[in-house]
This record gives sequence, C-alpha cells and structure tokens, in this order.
Amino acid sequence: MRRAYRQRLFISTQGSYSARVDDSAFLITPYQVDRGTLDVEDLVLIRDGRAEAHKAPSRAAGLHAAIYREHPGVGAVVNAYPVNATAFSVTGAALDCRTIPESYVVVRYVGRAPFGLQFGDGRELAQLISPARPAIILENDGVLVTGADVLEAFDRLEVLESTAEAIINCGAIGSLMPLSGEVTRDLDAAFFGC
Repeated sequence: MRRAYRQRLFISTQGSYSARVDDSAFLITPYQVDRGTLDVEDLVLIRDGRAEAHKAPSRAAGLHAAIYREHPGVGAVVNAYPVNATAFSVTGAALDCRTIPESYVVVRYVGRAPFGLQFGDGRELAQLISPARPAIILENDGVLVTGADVLEAFDRLEVLESTAEAIINCGAIGSLMPLSGEVTRDLDAAFFGC
C-alpha cells in the first residue's frame, strides 16, 4: 500500500486493496484511513461476509467478496485512481495494452465497466473479469485490477499505469502502433499455452 501510495497509484483515503486469506476470508484496507499511513494492524479481516469487531472495512468489501466468490484463482483485488489510467476512465478512450510485450503479457486486455456497476452487489462486475481480462476501467471511477496474489495485482496496476502514460505520451509524437496479431499470438503461445 505504501509503495502504491508513493507512486501515486492511490490517493489519500481513496482506493482499496484486498488479499485472500482462505476460501472464506480476506483482508482489506479500512474505510477512511489515509493509504500512505496504513500499518498491518489497520487492515480489516472479512470472514464469511462479516468484518472483524470494531473495524470499518473499505466500502469496496462487497465488490471484492463477489470477485473472490466468482474467481477462486484471484488472490488479490485493487481499486485505484492512478493518474494516467484514470484519464482513460474519464474520457472513454480505449486502453490498449498491446504496446510492448511486457504490457500485453502482464495486463493482457483491459475491460470497461459502466459507472455505478461497482456500487452494486459486485456479481455483474465480477463476471467482466477473466484470466485474459484481469483489469477493468471503471467509467469515471478509476480502475479495478486482480491478481493471483498481492504482488501480481500490484505489478498489473503498475504496468497498467505505465502503459496508460506511454499511450498518452505517444500522442505527442505519433499514433499508437499496437503489437501485431502475429506477435500477440506468439506471446500467447509462449506465456499462456494458447
């Protein structure tokens, strides 16, 4: 969390991070606590849908729980407001990760969810996530990123933000030239066996 905060991937009390503990529990960031000052004891344990006593979890806890229920292979979920990726959230522009091999291999394809979907019961948003689409642009509300564990989720968030920054910056010198279908097929075969 502190690393993400230092890199401006989180702001103030905004954004949430969770990590699966087991099939019935996960840890999540607390409600209204500055992300730059969090300590381990500030995290909130959610077990069987209930928060540990005397702690208030992030408002995203229900959404994260729905993702964990729908995707047993997901071990971490992040809601964040990184500056460049959020620009794609507020403009409707497509964020194409076929920029460099690392971006394509780490993030693959980025989905898009209409504003408000993240405030429901989470089931519909959870269905937008897949192994090939681990990141979602939340219209007018930042991004949601998943991973098999905390490190993979953070890596995807960091690469997503770097990719967004590269796409924005390339506009000053030319149009984006995405990796070709042949290259992405080769990367799929080499990294994903498909």
